Amino acid sequence: MKLISVRLAALAIMVIGGLAFHFACQKNSEGTAAAGSATAATATASAPASPFVNTRCPILGTAISPANVPESLTRIYKGQKVAFCCDGCPQAWDKLTDAEKDAKLKAAK
Repeated sequence: MKLISVRLAALAIMVIGGLAFHFACQKNSEGTAAAGSATAATATASAPASPFVNTRCPILGTAISPANVPESLTRIYKGQKVAFCCDGCPQAWDKLTDAEKDAKLKAAK
């Protein structure tokens, strides 16, 4: 019975931690959602080219607003600057293999 309680407690901690990570990312990227909803024609006509190779976070898929991305939320990969939506995403990116990074970056363009 004690083992079941320990397993349930561990599961609850993992779920709560995952939710906290998710909501922290949502909070940090709220400014990007409105900018990401603009039409492509409007964005290209009024905004200069993005310094980033991606338009969405390669980890969570959240829209990226180039003006709202601090340097701490970027990485250089194969000579290109990659932007992320929140603090946990660059660390998750760092743990990926090059093949995984290539696939995630392709989906985030």
